Amino acid sequence: MIVRTLSDKKEFLPDYSFEFSVDEKGALTGLFWADEECKRNYMAFGDVISFDATFNTNKNKMDFVPFTGIDNHYRNVSVGAGLLASETIESSKWLLNQFLKSFGSQPKVVVTDQDPAMKQAIEQVFTESSHRLCMWHIMKKVADKAGSLSLFFLLRNSRLCVVIATFL
Repeated sequence: MIVRTLSDKKEFLPDYSFEFSVDEKGALTGLFWADEECKRNYMAFGDVISFDATFNTNKNKMDFVPFTGIDNHYRNVSVGAGLLASETIESSKWLLNQFLKSFGSQPKVVVTDQDPAMKQAIEQVFTESSHRLCMWHIMKKVADKAGSLSLFFLLRNSRLCVVIATFL
């Protein structure tokens, strides 16, 4: 049903991108879509994009992968979206290749969480992009591993506090 709905949009919207993949049994394994507004956002604000798969948060039990940029007013803007049945290297490569097919260029910087499959896929598909890890994920892991009091002293006594302060 979702494939039909998104395919119908492709018929009526000339700059709409939509791709999907299925496995040998015909089960949906991946979707990627980007409308005209997403493409305008990418052209204007696509130097740095971020994406993070949210685990099985929809009725299809697929990972939702929003591609997001930041506009001139520091607001999030959508530059595309995908659904993946699994977070494997191959499925991540498929999604990134659909992104490239849709936009025709790679972002300068890609910010993600610490997903090892996505890291390898980025290295193989976005060969011209710099890959950076999301500061929120890093700080969450530090706090989980070292405790919040240790995190406070780490921030207070290092240059890392300068980096974080620039984003606040």
